[in-house]
Amino acid sequence: MELHKKEPVYIQICRYMKQRILMNEIKDHEELPSRRELATQLSINPNTVQKAYKMLEEEGIIRTISNVKSVIVVNDEIINQIRNEFVESDIKEFIQNCKNSGMNFQQVIALLTKYWED
Repeated sequence: MELHKKEPVYIQICRYMKQRILMNEIKDHEELPSRRELATQLSINPNTVQKAYKMLEEEGIIRTISNVKSVIVVNDEIINQIRNEFVESDIKEFIQNCKNSGMNFQQVIALLTKYWED
């Protein structure tokens, strides 16, 4: 995982874990490193990792057992939730890029149709 300064680190951690879930690199009930371990690995503050884990817990993606260890929760609902989040973000960016380049709706649909069929 390579961190950058464009967005908060805790958001980058969340995105990274979600991508690994979608790529099937993290499995259901897989144990995550402790907050302190991950902070040490990434050379960041443990509070940043805590913020990322809390966010993932609120989204139902991880579960912390007895404040000791955290595990991934993967099911069809979670996978669909993550997939939709990424696709929606990509679509919004794509549409904005098309608008910025002066394309109209029909041109965008024609472009999508061309590449969808390839």
